[in-house]
Amino acid sequence: MIRQKRSGGLYYYEFMANGRRYYGACENCTTKRAAEAYEKKIRAVVTKASEQKNVRVLIENFRDELSGGVKIGLADAFERSLLKPHRKKSSEQVKAQKREAFRDFVAFMAEKYPNVKDLASVQKRHAEEYIGWISEYGRFQKNVCYIRNGKQVNRQTGSGLSARTVNLYLTTAKEVFRLLAQDAGLVDNPFDITTIGKSEETREAFSNSELKMIFENLDDFTRPLFTMAITTALREGDICTLKWSDINFRERVLRRIMNKTGYMVEIPLSGELYDYLMDQRKLSGDSEYVFPQHAAMYQTNRSGVSYRVKSFLEGIGIKTTRIPKGRSRAVSIKDLHSCRHTFCYYAGLRGIPLAVVQSIVGHMTPEMTKHYTAHATMEDKRRNMLAMSNLVQLTSADSDCHSEKSIDTMRRDLHDLIKTLPRDKLEKLIAYVRQL
Repeated sequence: MIRQKRSGGLYYYEFMANGRRYYGACENCTTKRAAEAYEKKIRAVVTKASEQKNVRVLIENFRDELSGGVKIGLADAFERSLLKPHRKKSSEQVKAQKREAFRDFVAFMAEKYPNVKDLASVQKRHAEEYIGWISEYGRFQKNVCYIRNGKQVNRQTGSGLSARTVNLYLTTAKEVFRLLAQDAGLVDNPFDITTIGKSEETREAFSNSELKMIFENLDDFTRPLFTMAITTALREGDICTLKWSDINFRERVLRRIMNKTGYMVEIPLSGELYDYLMDQRKLSGDSEYVFPQHAAMYQTNRSGVSYRVKSFLEGIGIKTTRIPKGRSRAVSIKDLHSCRHTFCYYAGLRGIPLAVVQSIVGHMTPEMTKHYTAHATMEDKRRNMLAMSNLVQLTSADSDCHSEKSIDTMRRDLHDLIKTLPRDKLEKLIAYVRQL
C-alpha cells in the first residue's frame, strides 16, 4: 500500500510478507507511480531474502541493500583507513610499521586465497590462519621495504617474530577492519582474535654494579640521557625533545605530554635533578630544547641516538641484546629504556606506592608492574618476618647459647632493616643512635 501523509509530502510504503510488516519512506519519490515502483523493488528484495536458508549467506548476498556497504579492495584498505578518525594520532614511523604489517596480510591472501579481494569477503578462518602462520613462520613476505629517516630500507626478515610483533600485526588488521566496518557493510570483524601471550624476553633493569659502571663512564652525549632517564623514567624520545617550557623551576616540577601515549605526567624535581637542570639551562643558550644536540639528532636520525647509547653500553662491557629461543634475530634487553625498569625496581625497594610510580612513568607494562610488585612485596615480607626471627631459639636447650644467638640475630635483623629504610628514616635512626 502506498500513501502520502500530506499533499506534496513524502510517499510511504507498507506491506506484509511472511507474517512481518514492512514499512518506510520511499526515497526520492515525487510521484505515486515512482513510489509504487520503489515499493515493488523492496518487496522483491524481501522475497528473495526470505528464500535464503543461511543467515551468513543472506547477509553476504544482500549486504549492499541491507547495510549500504560497498566493496573495498584489500589492497586499498589501509590507506582508506587512514582517512578515518582515530583515537589518537600516530607518528609517521608508526604508520609505516602498520602499513607494512597490513601489506603482509594482503600478500598472504593474494597467494593463499586469490579470489578473496575485498574486506567483506575475508572470514575469521582466513584471519586465524594468517595469525597462525606468522606466529609459526614469521612474516609471509620475507622481503621488507620501508622508509626510515627519509631513506628507503630493504632487508630480509628472519624466520621468527616476537609475540609483541605478532600482536602488532593482529591489532593493525583488527583496526583497519574496525574503521572500515560501516563503509564495507561488515557484519563482524574477522580479526576479533585474542592477542597471544607476550614473550618473556623484555628489557631488564640495570644492576647496582652496572649503574656504577654507567655513571663512572658517562660522556657529554650519554650523561644527559642517563641522568634524566634514571631520575624521571622518561623515554628516550621524551628526553631528547624535552623543552624548557615543560619545566617549572618555581614549582620544581616537570610536566610533559608523553610522545608515545599522549598522557600528561607530572614529575617533582629532586634536589640533584633541579641543580643539574639549572646548570644545563646555562649551557643550552637560546634553544627551546633542554638538550639541543640530542633534539637535533632525534628529529633527523632518531635511530642514531639509540645506536650511540648501545655503543656506549657495549663499550663498558654491558651486553645489550640476546637471541631468544626459536628466533634468529636478537632482541634488545638493555638500553636507555631499561632505566624505566630500574626506576620502578628501586621504587619498589623503597616502598613508594604503586599509584605514585604509575603517575610518574605514565603507564606500566605488565612486566614493569611485575618487577615492581615482586620487589616491593619481598621487602614487605622481609620486614614482617623480623617478628618471626626468634622462634628457633625457643627450642634450644642451652641458655647461654640463647643469649649469643639472640644478639647475633638482632644484629642481622637490624642490618636487614637498615637496608630497607628510606633516607629520611635512616637519618632519624642515625641521629637517635648517636644520642645513646
